[in-house]
Amino acid sequence: MAKVNVFIKKDYIDKLGDAPILVEYNHEGENWRFNTQLKANPTLFGCVFDPDIDLYKLTALTTLTPARKKRQLAHNAVLKSIQEKLSYIIEVYTTNKIAPLPALIERDYTREENTSTIKSKSVNDWYDEFIKCKEGTIGDGINAYRATWRHFKNFNSKNQIFFLQDITKAKLEQFKDYVKAQGIKGAGIHKQFKNLRVFLNWIETEFEEVEVPSCYKKINVKARYGKPIGLSVNQFLQLYNVDLSAFPELQRTRDLFVFGVSIGGTRHGDLKRMSESFRKHGYTVDQGVITYFERKTGNEHQEVLVNRFGQEILAKYSKFPYVPTNQRMNANLKSIANKLKWFEIKFLPRYNEYGKLVTVEEVPLKDILSTKFMRKTAATIDNYLGIPIKTSMSRTGHKTFDAYSRYVDINKESMEAANNKWDEMFEKASDSRPEGA
Repeated sequence: MAKVNVFIKKDYIDKLGDAPILVEYNHEGENWRFNTQLKANPTLFGCVFDPDIDLYKLTALTTLTPARKKRQLAHNAVLKSIQEKLSYIIEVYTTNKIAPLPALIERDYTREENTSTIKSKSVNDWYDEFIKCKEGTIGDGINAYRATWRHFKNFNSKNQIFFLQDITKAKLEQFKDYVKAQGIKGAGIHKQFKNLRVFLNWIETEFEEVEVPSCYKKINVKARYGKPIGLSVNQFLQLYNVDLSAFPELQRTRDLFVFGVSIGGTRHGDLKRMSESFRKHGYTVDQGVITYFERKTGNEHQEVLVNRFGQEILAKYSKFPYVPTNQRMNANLKSIANKLKWFEIKFLPRYNEYGKLVTVEEVPLKDILSTKFMRKTAATIDNYLGIPIKTSMSRTGHKTFDAYSRYVDINKESMEAANNKWDEMFEKASDSRPEGA
Protein backbone atom coordinates (compact mmCIF):
# COMPACT_ATOMS: atom_id res chain seq x y z
CA MET A 1 0.00 0.00 0.00
CA ALA A 2 1.27 3.45 -0.97
CA LYS A 3 2.14 5.60 2.03
CA VAL A 4 3.74 9.04 2.40
CA ASN A 5 5.55 10.07 5.57
CA VAL A 6 7.07 13.45 6.44
CA PHE A 7 9.46 13.82 9.37
CA ILE A 8 12.28 15.88 10.89
CA LYS A 9 15.56 13.94 10.83
CA LYS A 10 16.67 14.79 14.37
CA ASP A 11 20.07 13.11 14.18
CA TYR A 12 21.35 15.65 11.61
CA ILE A 13 21.48 18.91 13.58
CA ASP A 14 23.43 21.84 12.06
CA LYS A 15 25.23 24.66 13.91
CA LEU A 16 22.01 26.67 14.21
CA GLY A 17 20.19 23.74 15.81
CA ASP A 18 18.14 22.96 12.71
CA ALA A 19 17.51 19.52 11.19
CA PRO A 20 16.39 18.63 7.63
CA ILE A 21 12.76 17.80 6.86
CA LEU A 22 12.50 14.62 4.77
CA VAL A 23 9.70 12.99 2.81
CA GLU A 24 9.53 9.21 2.52
CA TYR A 25 7.31 7.23 0.15
CA ASN A 26 6.75 3.49 0.79
CA HIS A 27 5.02 0.85 -1.34
CA GLU A 28 5.18 -2.92 -0.92
CA GLY A 29 8.50 -2.92 0.95
CA GLU A 30 10.24 -0.46 -1.36
CA ASN A 31 10.84 3.17 -0.44
CA TRP A 32 12.07 6.46 -1.81
CA ARG A 33 13.26 9.25 0.47
CA PHE A 34 14.22 12.79 -0.45
CA ASN A 35 15.23 16.04 1.25
CA THR A 36 12.71 18.89 0.99
CA GLN A 37 15.57 21.42 1.45
CA LEU A 38 13.61 22.76 4.42
CA LYS A 39 14.94 22.78 7.98
CA ALA A 40 13.35 23.05 11.42
CA ASN A 41 14.57 23.10 14.99
CA PRO A 42 13.25 19.85 16.55
CA THR A 43 13.10 21.51 19.99
CA LEU A 44 10.69 24.11 18.62
CA PHE A 45 8.76 22.16 15.99
CA GLY A 46 7.26 18.73 15.51
CA CYS A 47 6.05 17.18 12.27
CA VAL A 48 2.59 15.59 12.69
CA PHE A 49 -0.19 14.23 10.50
CA ASP A 50 -3.31 16.43 10.49
CA PRO A 51 -6.39 14.28 9.66
CA ASP A 52 -8.46 17.40 8.94
CA ILE A 53 -6.37 18.24 5.88
CA ASP A 54 -5.00 14.70 5.36
CA LEU A 55 -1.44 16.07 5.25
CA TYR A 56 1.67 16.31 7.41
CA LYS A 57 2.58 19.73 8.78
CA LEU A 58 4.89 21.46 11.25
CA THR A 59 3.38 22.21 14.62
CA ALA A 60 4.86 24.42 17.34
CA LEU A 61 6.10 22.77 20.53
CA THR A 62 6.42 26.10 22.31
CA THR A 63 5.40 29.73 21.93
CA LEU A 64 6.97 31.15 18.77
CA THR A 65 8.30 34.59 17.95
CA PRO A 66 6.61 36.35 14.98
CA ALA A 67 9.64 35.54 12.78
CA ARG A 68 9.53 31.84 13.63
CA LYS A 69 5.76 31.77 13.18
CA LYS A 70 6.24 33.23 9.72
CA ARG A 71 8.85 30.57 8.96
CA GLN A 72 6.47 27.82 10.14
CA LEU A 73 3.72 29.05 7.81
CA ALA A 74 6.15 29.25 4.88
CA HIS A 75 7.41 25.72 5.53
CA ASN A 76 3.89 24.33 5.76
CA ALA A 77 2.99 25.93 2.45
CA VAL A 78 5.92 24.17 0.80
CA LEU A 79 5.14 20.83 2.51
CA LYS A 80 1.52 21.08 1.38
CA SER A 81 2.63 21.65 -2.21
CA ILE A 82 5.01 18.66 -2.10
CA GLN A 83 2.43 16.27 -0.64
CA GLU A 84 -0.31 17.38 -3.02
CA LYS A 85 1.98 16.78 -5.98
CA LEU A 86 2.88 13.30 -4.70
CA SER A 87 -0.80 12.47 -4.08
CA TYR A 88 -1.74 13.52 -7.59
CA ILE A 89 0.97 11.33 -9.19
CA ILE A 90 0.01 8.33 -7.03
CA GLU A 91 -3.66 8.83 -7.90
CA VAL A 92 -2.88 8.84 -11.63
CA TYR A 93 -1.05 5.51 -11.30
CA THR A 94 -3.86 3.98 -9.23
CA THR A 95 -6.56 5.17 -11.65
CA ASN A 96 -4.68 3.62 -14.55
CA LYS A 97 -4.17 0.40 -12.54
CA ILE A 98 -0.39 0.75 -12.59
CA ALA A 99 1.54 -0.23 -9.48
CA PRO A 100 2.83 3.05 -7.93
CA LEU A 101 6.33 1.75 -7.35
CA PRO A 102 8.72 4.20 -5.66
CA ALA A 103 11.08 4.22 -8.67
CA LEU A 104 8.22 5.27 -10.97
CA ILE A 105 6.87 7.87 -8.56
CA GLU A 106 10.38 9.32 -8.18
CA ARG A 107 10.79 9.54 -11.95
CA ASP A 108 7.55 11.44 -12.48
CA TYR A 109 8.00 13.62 -9.41
CA THR A 110 11.51 14.75 -10.35
CA ARG A 111 10.55 15.31 -13.99
CA GLU A 112 9.29 18.80 -13.07
CA GLU A 113 11.11 19.08 -9.80
CA ASN A 114 13.37 21.92 -10.91
CA THR A 115 10.45 24.19 -11.71
CA SER A 116 8.50 23.41 -8.54
CA THR A 117 11.40 23.54 -6.08
CA ILE A 118 13.12 26.61 -7.49
CA LYS A 119 10.36 28.86 -6.24
CA SER A 120 10.46 27.31 -2.77
CA LYS A 121 14.21 27.70 -2.24
CA SER A 122 15.35 29.63 0.81
CA VAL A 123 17.83 32.48 0.53
CA ASN A 124 20.42 30.19 2.17
CA ASP A 125 19.90 27.58 -0.55
CA TRP A 126 20.16 30.18 -3.28
CA TYR A 127 23.42 31.58 -1.92
CA ASP A 128 24.96 28.13 -1.48
CA GLU A 129 24.19 27.42 -5.12
CA PHE A 130 25.59 30.82 -6.14
CA ILE A 131 28.87 30.11 -4.31
CA LYS A 132 29.21 26.68 -5.93
CA CYS A 133 28.64 28.22 -9.36
CA LYS A 134 31.21 30.98 -8.83
CA GLU A 135 33.87 28.80 -7.20
CA GLY A 136 34.84 27.24 -10.50
CA THR A 137 35.28 30.56 -12.30
CA ILE A 138 36.80 33.16 -9.98
CA GLY A 139 38.97 31.16 -7.59
CA ASP A 140 40.16 33.20 -4.58
CA GLY A 141 37.80 36.03 -5.54
CA ILE A 142 35.01 33.92 -4.04
CA ASN A 143 36.22 34.88 -0.56
CA ALA A 144 34.66 38.33 -0.86
CA TYR A 145 31.24 36.78 -1.58
CA ARG A 146 31.68 34.37 1.32
CA ALA A 147 32.54 37.25 3.65
CA THR A 148 29.41 39.16 2.61
CA TRP A 149 27.30 36.08 3.24
CA ARG A 150 28.83 35.58 6.69
CA HIS A 151 27.84 39.16 7.57
CA PHE A 152 24.36 38.63 6.16
CA LYS A 153 23.79 35.35 8.02
CA ASN A 154 24.96 36.85 11.31
CA PHE A 155 22.66 39.81 10.78
CA ASN A 156 19.81 37.46 9.86
CA SER A 157 20.45 34.96 12.67
CA LYS A 158 16.78 35.09 13.69
CA ASN A 159 15.71 34.24 10.12
CA GLN A 160 13.68 37.36 9.46
CA ILE A 161 14.65 36.91 5.82
CA PHE A 162 14.03 33.36 4.73
CA PHE A 163 12.70 33.52 1.18
CA LEU A 164 13.55 36.01 -1.58
CA GLN A 165 10.20 37.73 -1.12
CA ASP A 166 11.19 38.54 2.47
CA ILE A 167 13.93 40.88 1.23
CA THR A 168 12.64 44.44 1.63
CA LYS A 169 14.21 47.89 1.53
CA ALA A 170 13.70 48.24 5.28
CA LYS A 171 15.51 44.96 5.97
CA LEU A 172 18.41 45.96 3.72
CA GLU A 173 18.68 49.32 5.49
CA GLN A 174 18.91 47.37 8.76
CA PHE A 175 21.64 45.22 7.20
CA LYS A 176 23.54 48.39 6.27
CA ASP A 177 23.36 49.58 9.87
CA TYR A 178 24.60 46.16 11.01
CA VAL A 179 27.58 46.30 8.63
CA LYS A 180 28.49 49.78 9.88
CA ALA A 181 28.33 48.50 13.46
CA GLN A 182 30.98 45.90 12.53
CA GLY A 183 33.44 48.70 11.78
CA ILE A 184 33.12 48.49 7.99
CA LYS A 185 33.12 51.93 6.39
CA GLY A 186 32.79 53.76 3.09
CA ALA A 187 33.71 51.66 0.08
CA GLY A 188 33.60 48.56 2.30
CA ILE A 189 29.86 49.05 2.84
CA HIS A 190 29.40 49.53 -0.88
CA LYS A 191 31.30 46.27 -1.47
CA GLN A 192 28.83 44.30 0.66
CA PHE A 193 25.85 45.61 -1.30
CA LYS A 194 27.66 45.16 -4.61
CA ASN A 195 28.17 41.48 -3.74
CA LEU A 196 24.48 41.10 -2.83
CA ARG A 197 23.53 42.78 -6.09
CA VAL A 198 25.74 40.35 -8.07
CA PHE A 199 24.08 37.46 -6.22
CA LEU A 200 20.51 38.64 -6.91
CA ASN A 201 21.34 39.53 -10.52
CA TRP A 202 22.69 36.00 -10.95
CA ILE A 203 19.34 34.52 -9.83
CA GLU A 204 17.44 36.90 -12.10
CA THR A 205 19.61 36.01 -15.10
CA GLU A 206 19.85 32.26 -14.58
CA PHE A 207 16.26 31.62 -13.47
CA GLU A 208 13.83 33.79 -15.40
CA GLU A 209 10.81 32.23 -13.67
CA VAL A 210 11.96 33.53 -10.26
CA GLU A 211 10.83 36.98 -9.19
CA VAL A 212 13.68 38.84 -7.50
CA PRO A 213 12.76 41.89 -5.36
CA SER A 214 14.11 45.11 -6.89
CA CYS A 215 14.39 46.95 -3.56
CA TYR A 216 18.15 46.32 -3.40
CA LYS A 217 18.57 48.79 -6.27
CA LYS A 218 17.13 51.58 -4.13
CA ILE A 219 19.64 51.39 -1.26
CA ASN A 220 21.68 54.59 -1.12
CA VAL A 221 25.27 53.36 -0.99
CA LYS A 222 27.91 55.11 -3.06
CA ALA A 223 31.43 53.94 -3.85
CA ARG A 224 34.01 56.69 -3.72
CA TYR A 225 37.70 55.94 -3.71
CA GLY A 226 40.70 58.08 -2.86
CA LYS A 227 43.24 59.11 -5.47
CA PRO A 228 45.29 56.06 -6.50
CA ILE A 229 48.90 55.94 -5.37
CA GLY A 230 51.49 54.27 -7.57
CA LEU A 231 55.22 54.74 -7.88
CA SER A 232 56.31 57.36 -10.39
CA VAL A 233 58.82 56.51 -13.11
CA ASN A 234 61.67 58.05 -11.08
CA GLN A 235 60.64 56.18 -7.93
CA PHE A 236 60.34 52.91 -9.84
CA LEU A 237 63.85 53.42 -11.27
CA GLN A 238 65.18 54.25 -7.79
CA LEU A 239 63.74 50.99 -6.52
CA TYR A 240 65.12 49.12 -9.52
CA ASN A 241 68.65 50.55 -9.14
CA VAL A 242 69.10 50.54 -5.35
CA ASP A 243 71.98 48.29 -4.26
CA LEU A 244 70.54 45.56 -2.03
CA SER A 245 73.27 42.99 -2.53
CA ALA A 246 73.96 43.00 1.23
CA PHE A 247 70.31 42.11 1.89
CA PRO A 248 69.46 39.01 -0.23
CA GLU A 249 65.85 38.73 0.97
CA LEU A 250 65.14 42.40 0.28
CA GLN A 251 66.82 42.06 -3.11
CA ARG A 252 64.58 39.11 -4.07
CA THR A 253 61.48 41.01 -2.94
CA ARG A 254 62.54 44.05 -5.01
CA ASP A 255 63.15 41.88 -8.07
CA LEU A 256 59.76 40.20 -7.68
CA PHE A 257 58.07 43.58 -7.38
CA VAL A 258 59.84 44.92 -10.49
CA PHE A 259 58.99 41.76 -12.43
CA GLY A 260 55.32 42.00 -11.40
CA VAL A 261 55.14 45.64 -12.50
CA SER A 262 56.94 44.93 -15.79
CA ILE A 263 54.34 42.39 -16.97
CA GLY A 264 51.36 44.63 -16.18
CA GLY A 265 51.05 44.61 -12.39
CA THR A 266 50.07 41.20 -11.06
CA ARG A 267 48.36 40.60 -7.74
CA HIS A 268 50.47 38.95 -5.07
CA GLY A 269 48.48 35.69 -5.27
CA ASP A 270 48.93 35.46 -9.05
CA LEU A 271 52.64 36.19 -8.76
CA LYS A 272 52.96 33.44 -6.15
CA ARG A 273 51.17 30.89 -8.35
CA MET A 274 53.29 31.96 -11.32
CA SER A 275 56.44 31.45 -9.24
CA GLU A 276 55.33 27.98 -8.13
CA SER A 277 54.68 27.02 -11.76
CA PHE A 278 58.05 28.38 -12.97
CA ARG A 279 59.92 26.67 -10.12
CA LYS A 280 58.19 23.38 -10.90
CA HIS A 281 58.28 23.38 -14.69
CA GLY A 282 61.10 25.81 -15.41
CA TYR A 283 61.22 28.92 -17.55
CA THR A 284 63.70 30.26 -20.10
CA VAL A 285 64.10 33.83 -21.27
CA ASP A 286 63.87 32.58 -24.86
CA GLN A 287 60.19 31.76 -24.32
CA GLY A 288 59.54 35.51 -24.26
CA VAL A 289 55.88 35.26 -23.22
CA ILE A 290 53.82 34.35 -20.16
CA THR A 291 50.23 33.12 -19.94
CA TYR A 292 48.34 33.13 -16.67
CA PHE A 293 44.83 33.42 -15.25
CA GLU A 294 43.82 35.77 -12.43
CA ARG A 295 42.51 33.79 -9.47
CA LYS A 296 40.32 36.64 -8.26
CA THR A 297 38.45 37.29 -11.52
CA GLY A 298 39.32 34.38 -13.79
CA ASN A 299 40.56 36.87 -16.42
CA GLU A 300 43.00 35.39 -18.91
CA HIS A 301 46.36 37.00 -19.69
CA GLN A 302 47.29 35.26 -22.91
CA GLU A 303 50.91 35.37 -24.09
CA VAL A 304 52.02 38.47 -22.19
CA LEU A 305 55.29 39.72 -23.67
CA VAL A 306 58.17 39.95 -21.18
CA ASN A 307 60.04 43.24 -21.60
CA ARG A 308 63.71 43.77 -20.81
CA PHE A 309 63.09 44.55 -17.14
CA GLY A 310 61.42 41.17 -16.72
CA GLN A 311 63.92 39.38 -18.93
CA GLU A 312 66.84 40.69 -16.89
CA ILE A 313 65.29 39.41 -13.64
CA LEU A 314 64.49 36.00 -15.15
CA ALA A 315 68.09 35.73 -16.38
CA LYS A 316 69.42 36.77 -12.97
CA TYR A 317 68.14 33.64 -11.21
CA SER A 318 68.79 30.04 -12.15
CA LYS A 319 65.38 29.30 -10.62
CA PHE A 320 62.55 31.80 -10.34
CA PRO A 321 62.61 33.34 -6.83
CA TYR A 322 60.26 31.99 -4.20
CA VAL A 323 57.45 34.48 -3.48
CA PRO A 324 57.06 35.01 0.29
CA THR A 325 53.72 35.58 1.99
CA ASN A 326 51.97 38.85 1.31
CA GLN A 327 52.67 39.99 4.88
CA ARG A 328 56.40 39.25 4.62
CA MET A 329 56.70 40.82 1.18
CA ASN A 330 54.95 44.00 2.40
CA ALA A 331 57.29 44.22 5.38
CA ASN A 332 60.30 43.86 3.04
CA LEU A 333 58.99 46.54 0.68
CA LYS A 334 58.59 48.98 3.58
CA SER A 335 62.18 48.24 4.66
CA ILE A 336 63.40 49.04 1.14
CA ALA A 337 61.33 52.25 1.03
CA ASN A 338 62.86 53.27 4.36
CA LYS A 339 66.37 52.75 2.95
CA LEU A 340 65.40 54.92 -0.02
CA LYS A 341 64.23 57.60 2.43
CA TRP A 342 60.81 57.89 0.83
CA PHE A 343 59.44 60.38 3.32
CA GLU A 344 57.14 62.04 0.77
CA ILE A 345 53.73 62.57 2.39
CA LYS A 346 50.73 60.92 0.77
CA PHE A 347 47.15 61.87 1.57
CA LEU A 348 44.63 59.08 2.16
CA PRO A 349 41.03 60.35 2.17
CA ARG A 350 38.30 58.31 3.85
CA TYR A 351 34.70 58.56 2.69
CA ASN A 352 31.45 57.37 4.25
CA GLU A 353 28.88 55.19 2.49
CA TYR A 354 27.34 58.29 0.86
CA GLY A 355 30.62 59.42 -0.72
CA LYS A 356 31.14 62.27 1.74
CA LEU A 357 34.70 63.02 2.89
CA VAL A 358 35.17 62.04 6.54
CA THR A 359 38.91 62.26 7.24
CA VAL A 360 42.23 62.69 5.46
CA GLU A 361 45.17 60.70 6.79
CA GLU A 362 48.71 61.93 6.09
CA VAL A 363 51.30 59.16 5.86
CA PRO A 364 54.80 58.91 4.37
CA LEU A 365 55.20 56.74 1.27
CA LYS A 366 57.65 54.49 3.13
CA ASP A 367 54.86 53.37 5.47
CA ILE A 368 52.36 52.33 2.82
CA LEU A 369 54.42 50.71 0.05
CA SER A 370 52.99 47.20 -0.50
CA THR A 371 52.34 44.56 -3.14
CA LYS A 372 49.17 46.47 -4.08
CA PHE A 373 51.46 49.09 -5.63
CA MET A 374 52.40 46.63 -8.40
CA ARG A 375 49.15 47.10 -10.32
CA LYS A 376 48.93 50.83 -9.61
CA THR A 377 52.54 51.40 -10.62
CA ALA A 378 52.14 49.45 -13.87
CA ALA A 379 49.05 51.47 -14.86
CA THR A 380 50.68 54.76 -13.77
CA ILE A 381 53.87 54.17 -15.79
CA ASP A 382 51.90 52.96 -18.84
CA ASN A 383 49.98 56.24 -18.72
CA TYR A 384 53.20 58.27 -18.38
CA LEU A 385 54.80 56.45 -21.32
CA GLY A 386 51.78 57.16 -23.51
CA ILE A 387 50.83 53.51 -23.98
CA PRO A 388 47.29 53.32 -25.46
CA ILE A 389 44.65 52.80 -22.78
CA LYS A 390 43.26 49.61 -24.32
CA THR A 391 46.77 48.12 -24.48
CA SER A 392 47.46 49.09 -20.88
CA MET A 393 44.10 47.64 -19.77
CA SER A 394 45.01 44.39 -21.48
CA ARG A 395 48.28 44.34 -19.53
CA THR A 396 46.65 45.06 -16.18
CA GLY A 397 43.60 42.89 -16.82
CA HIS A 398 40.94 45.56 -16.27
CA LYS A 399 37.70 45.14 -18.23
CA THR A 400 36.27 48.65 -17.81
CA PHE A 401 37.84 52.10 -17.95
CA ASP A 402 36.23 53.08 -14.63
CA ALA A 403 38.01 50.23 -12.85
CA TYR A 404 41.27 50.90 -14.70
CA SER A 405 41.26 54.64 -13.96
CA ARG A 406 41.29 53.94 -10.23
CA TYR A 407 44.80 52.51 -10.70
CA VAL A 408 46.37 55.41 -12.63
CA ASP A 409 48.16 57.91 -10.38
CA ILE A 410 48.24 61.27 -12.19
CA ASN A 411 51.21 62.56 -10.20
CA LYS A 412 53.46 65.59 -10.51
CA GLU A 413 55.76 63.71 -12.88
CA SER A 414 53.00 62.91 -15.38
CA MET A 415 51.65 66.49 -15.15
CA GLU A 416 55.14 67.84 -15.93
CA ALA A 417 55.36 65.51 -18.93
CA ALA A 418 51.99 66.81 -20.16
CA ASN A 419 53.16 70.40 -19.62
CA ASN A 420 56.34 69.71 -21.61
CA LYS A 421 54.21 68.48 -24.52
CA TRP A 422 52.27 71.75 -24.42
CA ASP A 423 55.54 73.74 -24.29
CA GLU A 424 56.76 71.86 -27.37
CA MET A 425 53.53 72.76 -29.17
CA PHE A 426 53.97 76.41 -28.09
CA GLU A 427 57.47 76.45 -29.58
CA LYS A 428 56.14 75.11 -32.89
CA ALA A 429 53.34 77.63 -32.88
CA SER A 430 55.77 80.49 -32.11
CA ASP A 431 58.16 79.48 -34.87
CA SER A 432 55.39 79.47 -37.45
CA ARG A 433 53.76 82.71 -36.31
CA PRO A 434 54.29 85.72 -38.64
CA GLU A 435 56.27 88.62 -37.18
CA GLY A 436 54.11 91.24 -35.51
CA ALA A 437 51.12 88.90 -35.21
